[in-house]
Amino acid sequence: MTVDAINRPDAEDMSVAFVKPVRELQSCNHLLDDHAALEAFYEDQGYILLRGVFDPQSVAEARDAMLAVAAALGLTTPGDPTGTWTGAAFAGGMEESDSYSGIARKLIEHPANLAVMEKVLGEPAVAVPIVQYRTYPPHGPITVVHQDGFYSPGIQDYKPVWVPLSPCDRSMGGLAVAVAQNKRGYFHNIGKPAPYPFPRDAVPDDAWATTDYLPGDVLIVHPYTPHCSLANTSSRLRITFDSRVQSARNPSAIAATVLAVSPTSITVDAGGPAPQTFSVDKDTFLRPVNPGVREPFESFAEVTRPGMRLVVVRDGNRAVMLRKAAEG
Repeated sequence: MTVDAINRPDAEDMSVAFVKPVRELQSCNHLLDDHAALEAFYEDQGYILLRGVFDPQSVAEARDAMLAVAAALGLTTPGDPTGTWTGAAFAGGMEESDSYSGIARKLIEHPANLAVMEKVLGEPAVAVPIVQYRTYPPHGPITVVHQDGFYSPGIQDYKPVWVPLSPCDRSMGGLAVAVAQNKRGYFHNIGKPAPYPFPRDAVPDDAWATTDYLPGDVLIVHPYTPHCSLANTSSRLRITFDSRVQSARNPSAIAATVLAVSPTSITVDAGGPAPQTFSVDKDTFLRPVNPGVREPFESFAEVTRPGMRLVVVRDGNRAVMLRKAAEG
């Protein structure tokens, strides 16, 4: 049965500690030239894993650029391509730092890599201006069990892309995916406060799968698929990023500068010939200030200011989601 969410205030919470992958993710490389078969696998299993499909030089350049930021923070030694951790403390909160600006877009829009993404979408592709960068040290942050679509309405029109830039075996905390659990609706428990944790019993224990990832691999996770990162117990930084790709002909997510705001609308400059105005309502998912915090509809016009850079996820002239931009 498909449900919008779960409402069980007394349920035990799911924790990453409960996730013990017993299955191996399958490569989908053999399906790349058969879009219908690739999409059928995606809808049935809830993911697409492609091995070694990104251009090696472009991956190495992205890795080195992210490691340069990590070295500036003292987390690794400058010029060390392995990203061995120095033992320095990591304050966190760098996922959308401007220090990484441009790395993801340059990698995804490399001609060879974009050609792969076009096979995944079945049409010309372009990067979505939402990126999270992760240079996570051992025993550092862990992404909780979640479904991307719950936090990002409209994501069904684009595909989330997770990219490892250095070897990421099981000891480094790569992604774990709940296979074929994308057809049962959302498991987030709205009976609990944000981030609305899954009930402990929502996902069968034997659904969880992972693998040892290598640079050039790409993992695409269905918006309804539960997934999480595992603990990094190695001696190296986990160098990865999360991005999205969408149709180049009819993009549903656009980066724009806010020009004007009313209690029920927003007018933006998205780089076109004229400003665009979108309606905003109580169902619009509002994250204009902090990408991790949903703002109440009643305060939308107070916290959203001209000059802000936002991602507008649109359905016609309605804003499905407004999110602080992270332009990659």
